[in-house]
Amino acid sequence: MHNKLMILAVAAVAGLTSVPFAAHAQEAVALTNQAIIELTDPPGIGGRTTVDVTRRWGSDVGQIAKATALLQEARGKSAGSATANRLLEEAIAYGIAREHKEARLSAQGALYHLCQGGGGEGCDKAPKWGSYTAP
Repeated sequence: MHNKLMILAVAAVAGLTSVPFAAHAQEAVALTNQAIIELTDPPGIGGRTTVDVTRRWGSDVGQIAKATALLQEARGKSAGSATANRLLEEAIAYGIAREHKEARLSAQGALYHLCQGGGGEGCDKAPKWGSYTAP
């Protein structure tokens, strides 16, 4: 009887502590996804089409700084795999160096590995922002 109570107590504590980690993981996925959107260049549609000239795209210095801040926040909330954390750190380093394409590709790779760990908003489909999806 005493062992069953101990097992139930341990299970209850484990259940209560896993809820904040899951919320942080989903928030890290959402922040990473938002950073990828911020770092994306205008679409290369071709022909005589134009893009919205009033929108700030990924190569803008302000957009890179905004996305880097999002990635740093996602790194702080990430409880994902070591690969996801390493890719987030690389994306942050690229963002600080103002290399927006490399930062986006590293963030897409991190998003892939974060989605493997739990899911969340942005994981329902493969990361498809931009012309190339990193593994």
